[in-house]
Amino acid sequence: MKKTPSGSIRKTKTRNLTLLLIRKEFKSPAEALKDAGLLDEWSLPGDFEFEGSLHVSKPPLKEPRWASFVKEGFPEEIEFSQSATAAAVLFIKADSRMFAVTFGQGRHLLKPDSYEIDFGLKVTLNTVDQRKLRSLDLRTFEELTVHTRRQVSRSSSLEAFNVDVFRDLLGSVTGEPSDESLAKRLTGRDALAFSGAIAFPDLADKCKTLLGHYRSELYKTNFPWVDNVRQIRDASTIDRLNDKLVRAINAHDMERIHLAPPEVIEWNDVSFLYPGEHLGTVEAHIDLDLGDCLAALASREGVEPEDFHLSLETLKQQKIRTVSEDASLLPERWSLYKCLVAELNEEGALCILSAGQWFKVEKTFAAQTLEDTVALVKDIKHLPVALPNQEEGDYNELAAGSRKHLVLLDRKNKKAKGARTAIEACDLFSASGQFIHVKRKLRSSSLSHLFSQGTVAAETFLGDEKFRKDVKKAVAEQNPIIAGRLGDPTKRPDPSRYEVVFAIMTTTPQAKWPQALPFFSQLNLVRKAAHLRLLGFQVALYRIEERK
Repeated sequence: MKKTPSGSIRKTKTRNLTLLLIRKEFKSPAEALKDAGLLDEWSLPGDFEFEGSLHVSKPPLKEPRWASFVKEGFPEEIEFSQSATAAAVLFIKADSRMFAVTFGQGRHLLKPDSYEIDFGLKVTLNTVDQRKLRSLDLRTFEELTVHTRRQVSRSSSLEAFNVDVFRDLLGSVTGEPSDESLAKRLTGRDALAFSGAIAFPDLADKCKTLLGHYRSELYKTNFPWVDNVRQIRDASTIDRLNDKLVRAINAHDMERIHLAPPEVIEWNDVSFLYPGEHLGTVEAHIDLDLGDCLAALASREGVEPEDFHLSLETLKQQKIRTVSEDASLLPERWSLYKCLVAELNEEGALCILSAGQWFKVEKTFAAQTLEDTVALVKDIKHLPVALPNQEEGDYNELAAGSRKHLVLLDRKNKKAKGARTAIEACDLFSASGQFIHVKRKLRSSSLSHLFSQGTVAAETFLGDEKFRKDVKKAVAEQNPIIAGRLGDPTKRPDPSRYEVVFAIMTTTPQAKWPQALPFFSQLNLVRKAAHLRLLGFQVALYRIEERK
C-alpha cells in the first residue's frame, strides 16, 4: 500500500516481471546487449534514488506469419493489420550489481553469456515454501534423458511430484514464497519470473532483496539433492572441457571416453558406418568403437591412425550413420560429438559429456554412487569366461551348454497377462534361483537398458501368474529339476529366494572394476537395485571376464 499526495491509500498493483542478474564482467548495458547501437535508449530520470536505463527495439511492421496461409482461402476478402512485437530491456543498478528486467522479446536483445546461470532457480529454491510448490521441470537419466514438466492443480509439497532425488535434474521450479511480502509466486531458472505487488520506484530495493536470496545457500538444507548433477551451461567452462576432450582423444588417452548411440535403438537390428564409409565397400560395424572410428577417419585422410589429429569442428560435423538388418541405410544419423560419452576431471569435479551436453557431478555424490555400486559386486564362479568379441547370444548358449545348473532363456520372450509386447525373463536361469541378465561392453546406453530390462522382468515375475507359468514351462522343457526352483506359479513367489544378477562381459581388469562403469550407468544400477531390494529380491553385479 502507498499513500497518495492527498493522504489516501493507494493499492500497489500486481505485476508480472522477468528479471535476470547480469554477470560482473559486464560493466555497462552496452556490453551486455547484442547490438546496443540499434536500440533507442532512455536514461532513468534523476528523481529516482537508483540508476537505470531503458533500451527499446523497434522491429518493422509486418503481417502475422499465418496470414499468407489464410489468404490462400480468402485471396481478396480479408486483410490483416500490420503489427510489431516490441522488445525492451530495463537495466537497474542495485547493491553494486546490474539487473535486467526484460519486456516482450527483450531477453533476445541480451548476449547469451551476459547473465548469471541459475539465478532465478537459486532465488526460488531459497525462498519458496516447500509446501506450496506448483510445477517442476525435470530431466531424468535413463536410457534416454527424459524431459518432463510436472504440475499440480494446487500448491503442494515436494512429495506430490514424485521426484527421484538421485536421478532427476531440476531445471526450473514454480512456487509461493514463505515470505508473502516478497512475491505472490516465483518461477526460476536463469531468469526469475516474478508475480507480486510492486511499484516502479521499489524496483531497486526489490532487486537488492533478490540478490541477497541469490547469495544464500538455504536451498542446500531444503533441497540438498539439486546439486547432485547439474547441467553445465557456462560457455567458457564448456569450451574448456571441449578443448580438454579433443586433447585427450588426440593423445589416445581414451580410457574414460567411448562412443554410444545418443538415443535408444534396437541393437539386434542396427549396425553402424563411420564417417567416410559406404555400404558395399566396408562391412557395417555391429558396435561403436572410438578407436575404430578414428582409424576410419585417418584412412580417409590417408594418414596413419597415430598421426591423425581431429578438431572439435570435425567431431561436430562428421556423422555416424545407421544401417538396418537388411543392409539399407536408416534415417538415424548423429554427429561424432553427440555420440561421445566422456568422463573428465575438472578442478576436482567429475564432468560428463552425454548426448552432446556436459554435466557436473557433485564430488561426494559421485563417491557415494561408486561405493553403492561396489557393494553390489559379487563373485559368481559358475559363469564361464567369454571369448574375444563374443556376442551375447553366443555366450549365453556357451554358458548354458557347458554348465548343467544353467538354463537358457535368451530370446524366449513371454507375455504378461494383458501386455502388448513380450519380455525376456532373463538370459540365463540358475538352479540356485538367479535371474542372470548378460550384456557385452561398458556402454552407458546399453547398460541402462539392461538394468531397466532386468527390473521390469523381476516385477512381472512377481506380479503376473501367466508370465510365471510361461517362464516355468520354458525352463521345464530344458531341465525339469531346475524348473522346480520356480515353485507353484499360481502363488505369489517369495522374492527373497531369487537373485537378479547383472553380468557384464568386459576386458576391464579386475582392479578397475566396477570403477570402469560409466557414472550414469552406476547411478541407474544403484537406483534399480534399491527398487528391486525394496520388492524383496537380492541383487548382484558380476564381471564376466572377456579374453583379449
